[in-house]
Amino acid sequence: MILKKLPKILLTGLFSVCLGAGLQAQNNAHNWGIELNGGINEYQGDLGAALGFARFPNYQGIGISLGRYLTPSFDALFSLNTGDLGFYSTIDWAPAPQKYAGFRANLTHGQLGFRFKFANDRILSSTAIIQPYLQATYGGVNIYSRINNEPDFYTEPLAVITAGGLGFNIRFSDAFSMRLQSMYNYTFNDVFDGSPFSNGVHTRYKMSDAFMYHSLGVVYHFGAGAGGGGVKTLKDTDNDGVPNKYDKCKNTRESYKVDSVGCDLDTDKDGITDTEDKCPLVKGLSQFNGCPDTDEDGIQDSEDACPDKAGTAEYKGCPDTDGDGVPDNLDKCPDVPGLKDRAGCPRPDTDGDGLFDDEDKCPKVAGSKEGMGCPDTDSDGVYDWEDACKTTPGLKTNKGCPEIKKEVIQKIALAAKGIYFETNSDVIKESSFVNLDKLATILNEYPDANVSIEGHTDSDGDDAKNLDLSQRRADAVKAYLASHGIAASRLTSSGFGETKPVADNKSSAGKAKNRRVDFILTY
Repeated sequence: MILKKLPKILLTGLFSVCLGAGLQAQNNAHNWGIELNGGINEYQGDLGAALGFARFPNYQGIGISLGRYLTPSFDALFSLNTGDLGFYSTIDWAPAPQKYAGFRANLTHGQLGFRFKFANDRILSSTAIIQPYLQATYGGVNIYSRINNEPDFYTEPLAVITAGGLGFNIRFSDAFSMRLQSMYNYTFNDVFDGSPFSNGVHTRYKMSDAFMYHSLGVVYHFGAGAGGGGVKTLKDTDNDGVPNKYDKCKNTRESYKVDSVGCDLDTDKDGITDTEDKCPLVKGLSQFNGCPDTDEDGIQDSEDACPDKAGTAEYKGCPDTDGDGVPDNLDKCPDVPGLKDRAGCPRPDTDGDGLFDDEDKCPKVAGSKEGMGCPDTDSDGVYDWEDACKTTPGLKTNKGCPEIKKEVIQKIALAAKGIYFETNSDVIKESSFVNLDKLATILNEYPDANVSIEGHTDSDGDDAKNLDLSQRRADAVKAYLASHGIAASRLTSSGFGETKPVADNKSSAGKAKNRRVDFILTY
């Protein structure tokens, strides 16, 4: 019974709202708005959801709405929309015919509701170009639906529908704007998609069927004071856009911004009107035309390099805490007197060797000017800052390290030839341990030298497998040496597979030479 009377109730309610609105104060001469819109409908129900453009195809809709200004924060509205809605899905776990679930429906709905506007001169200016809002409506919907795998159409002449959403009104002029909006519509009907919650087959959501309508519309604003059409123009003595009937300040100055009741607009409430206020959104002082001086040093924040800390005009509003002539905002050592050319920091000499730390290659160890502040710990003529072997005398030509003699290199090469592995394996043969121990002894004689271990194979077999095998063998040798007293930090291992042969791989002898492990000592 209530559903049958719903259209009459909606029309009566809209008439009452509009009649009552005429008794309230207005701040907009164009207090009616008619919108034409078009957009996309997206389904949500027991079959699933297509919200957020998650499913295609999308179904189109069109609509018209009539809005009436009530207060700076609220509008009343009536909307009428029509369009298609659909959804199709295959449910693997369901038996046929329910396996192929879907529908296509035509929805025509009228709704009455309210719009809350953020551009109400309290949150945002009523003259803002982009004006966000929230919207809620209630009404009825006519449903005409064709359900997949069912021969008959389903109809519901008048189901209850409620909606809520948000949007943006983009203002072009007093008369025209564009509206971008998304509304979530809940139908209080759970069957027009062919999948009611109670059927126990297609159920995914315990809810009635719903849909979203994303729309783009054009709005024409008209009404009292809009001119033309025989509409009476209300008197506005001070021409501030607020008729005398609703104007609490009837003598505002020409071209001054006013609020919703016609008084000088002072957004930041600092006693300086927005028209005269250079900082209308922040409380300020009259001496700075409405702009603030947060640290109260007599320099307004926009010209103050240190707006939160009181300073002097000499340093553009910044203090000089240590009195070294470098303001704190530029001083890297603001609590210690320093030099201007060092950004306010002193020149320390930590080791007391006569060289400032910024010129000293060894700022924590006393040295000589000749050594750029460094000592020559091993007395080999190479100062520590460039000596790779600081505690072992060496040659200048070898970064201060001792020369690795040719006979040592030959011993290393000879020992390396005696390293053998199990076939196609990285397991070192026991017979190789003697030579590996010799290598460890030699390497311990050069404790500052770094050792590069390189694994190589012949050309037999797969290239990638050979590369992997050579790496694993080099790693195995590294692990052996590390376990026999050689610091792991000195050792690196690399596998090169068959890429660096030292002999021809066409002969057995050549292949044997190519299956090797090389050792390279460097500083």
